[in-house]
Amino acid sequence: MTERIDSLVARGEIYKFLALAYSQPEQVLLAKDSLKQAKQAFDAIEKNLLSRELKELETLFDDSNNSLNLAIEYTRLFRGPVKADVYPYESMYVDGEIMGKSTMDTVQRYTEAGVQVSGEFKDLPDHICAEMEFMGFLCAQELAAWQQDNQDEAKRFQLIGDSFVRDHLSKWVSRFSDLILEHANTPYYLNLARITRGFTAREASTICAQTIA
Repeated sequence: MTERIDSLVARGEIYKFLALAYSQPEQVLLAKDSLKQAKQAFDAIEKNLLSRELKELETLFDDSNNSLNLAIEYTRLFRGPVKADVYPYESMYVDGEIMGKSTMDTVQRYTEAGVQVSGEFKDLPDHICAEMEFMGFLCAQELAAWQQDNQDEAKRFQLIGDSFVRDHLSKWVSRFSDLILEHANTPYYLNLARITRGFTAREASTICAQTIA
């Protein structure tokens, strides 16, 4: 049980960091505050996991000239003057359109977990930030349930989280990350894409192994 709790703490920190790291440029610097915890979390999951990429991100956050470059790159990659190079929405990869069936299923999963998309969030519910934040929430809820010795509730949140990784994140985040690596010009998004792809692939692999066992 201690191992599960430690894993939930670490995974929660990583999902929190990823949600912040893909935010609007003016909010991205908030991710700097969670990067230290994320680095420790990655190390707790697997020694030196993605350490080079995380160290590079840390250096970039310390570059005071990086904010303008991030704003330009964010717009070009995820918004575009006409169309985005990389759409940050699951439905574009799974359904080939905005607000497809996968978006509706994402909302249903949020509701199942007792979550509603905040009115302050001015984007679609299957945005990369929303899905990463949702996974961080599930880790926190499962952790709290185990700490309260509420096994039924803990297992419920575990099942929701496992199925969300399997049915959603694993279906599109790898392709999303690959497109960033193909189109990005700045080290920030290149390293972030490698971290995202590596972590989500590990999550899917771990959940699959647990299911088989």
